[in-house]
Amino acid sequence: MTVGSASRLAWRDLPAVVRGAIARRLGAPVSRVVSQEAGFTGGLASRLVLADGRRAFAKGVPQVHPLAAMYEQEAAVATVLPTEVPAPRLLSWFRAGGWIVLLFDDVAGRHPGLQPGSADLLAVLATVGSMSRALTPCPVAGARPVAEALERVSQCWRQLAASPPIDLDPWCVRHLPSLVEWETRWLLAAGGDTLLHADLRPDNMVVAGGGTVVVVDWACGYRGAAWFDMVWLVPYLIMDGHSPASAEEALSGLGVWGMVAEQTVTSLAVSVAGHWEVARRRRSRPELRAYQRREAAAALAWAAYRTGWR
Repeated sequence: MTVGSASRLAWRDLPAVVRGAIARRLGAPVSRVVSQEAGFTGGLASRLVLADGRRAFAKGVPQVHPLAAMYEQEAAVATVLPTEVPAPRLLSWFRAGGWIVLLFDDVAGRHPGLQPGSADLLAVLATVGSMSRALTPCPVAGARPVAEALERVSQCWRQLAASPPIDLDPWCVRHLPSLVEWETRWLLAAGGDTLLHADLRPDNMVVAGGGTVVVVDWACGYRGAAWFDMVWLVPYLIMDGHSPASAEEALSGLGVWGMVAEQTVTSLAVSVAGHWEVARRRRSRPELRAYQRREAAAALAWAAYRTGWR
């Protein structure tokens, strides 16, 4: 599923100096632009056709944008990604005219479906398995530990317990003290020397020619345990029709599944459910809220399955 951006920055929003810099970096004028309306950030995301027929993908935001640092982080990660990692090649990145812009190879394709038995799912699993091998040791010097980066969002049940919303699921209300207790336990087991995407979901993957799955949007680039990206995928399999048990079974064929303790998986499930319970209540676009409600429901089903609490 993709979520449309009601406020996506467009090519026309770029200052002329930035458009000129893009043409110079790519070595040809831009003759056609197709804005990619799906996404969460609202930044520029445009597929470009150049005058000589070549294609590229441009993304960027003004340097004063709250998420500008994430674009710089993505550039830092993309610069050092090993060639074995199925990700778009970074052609160039720069700051000009008050903007930060990243230019990538254009990847034509579609987002994968993760339904039980789908060919896309098998391709996604193959990609995730290869990533954990290719990205160990972590190639990004000074990459932030995932436990440090996600510590704050792993305290959402504590936030909800302090002032429970009136529409909080009765199961959550019954188990709030235990949810608070469990949501941070995974942090102690998250250390490692693998570069993590840390935001794997269908919207950040593209099924390209030949069925190859390409992973895009490396804006996090945290360092941590090799199992993290794989376990993070579980709710998205549930959103595409898996039961929690079948989602875990599908992922258990990856070697890294055996590297993580059962209690750690349970804790991460609890933490993810809390994160989406909080996120879905924030004011934002209706289509984003609807998507996050689905994420929250899937993560909550996973947490209930993992804990066995009634």
